[in-house]
Amino acid sequence: MAVSSGLQMGTARRFPSHSAAVLVLAGLGAAWAWAGSAPLFGVVDLSGRARDPLPAGKAGPTVLVFTRTDCPISNRYAPELRRLRERFARRGAAFWLVYPDGSEATDAVRRHQREFGYGFPALRDPEHALVALTGATVTPEVAVFVAGDGGPRMVYRGRIDDRAVDFGRTRSAPTSRDLEQVLDTLASGATVQPRTTPAVGCFIAR
Repeated sequence: MAVSSGLQMGTARRFPSHSAAVLVLAGLGAAWAWAGSAPLFGVVDLSGRARDPLPAGKAGPTVLVFTRTDCPISNRYAPELRRLRERFARRGAAFWLVYPDGSEATDAVRRHQREFGYGFPALRDPEHALVALTGATVTPEVAVFVAGDGGPRMVYRGRIDDRAVDFGRTRSAPTSRDLEQVLDTLASGATVQPRTTPAVGCFIAR
C-alpha cells in the first residue's frame, strides 16, 4: 500500500495547544477504565448542561471521538466518521464528539460540527474527565464503551484506522479499519477483548 509524505490537510499549519503545538505518535498502554457510578465532573454539551455519555442498562456501545477544530488529521476523518455513524447508529451505537480543549469557544465548536457535517452530538471536556477516564492523548482518538453489570466498560481505545502512519506520512488507504472491526464484532453479539492501538494526531495538552 502506497504511503505518501505529508498529510492531506494543513501539513505546514501550526496548531495551538496551550503552550505547545505538536503532532505525536501515542503509544497507548493497557489501562482500562470502569466508570461505575463515578460522576464525570465538567463534561457538558454545547448548551452547558452536564452530560454522561457512557452506556447503561441495555444501551448499545458508545463511541467517544476526541477531536479539536484545528487538527487536520482529525478533520480529514470526518467523512469516515459520518460513514461509520450512519452504518452503526441503526444497530444501536451512539457516537459523541469530545472537544477536550477548553480554550475553544462553543461557537467555534458549533461551526466545526456544521462545516464538517458530523451529524452527531458534541461534548466539551475542559476538565479532562473523559480524557483521564480513557487515557486519550491525541486527536483524533476514539474510545468504545459497552454497558455491563458493573458499569460501563471500555473495550477499545486508539486510532480510527491506520491511515496515518507516522509524522507526515499517510497511506492512500487504510490497511486496518480498527474502529469498524470493533463495532462489527459488537454488532454480531460477540465479545470484544479489550485492546489499544497507537493513534497519530494532535497532542491533548494536560
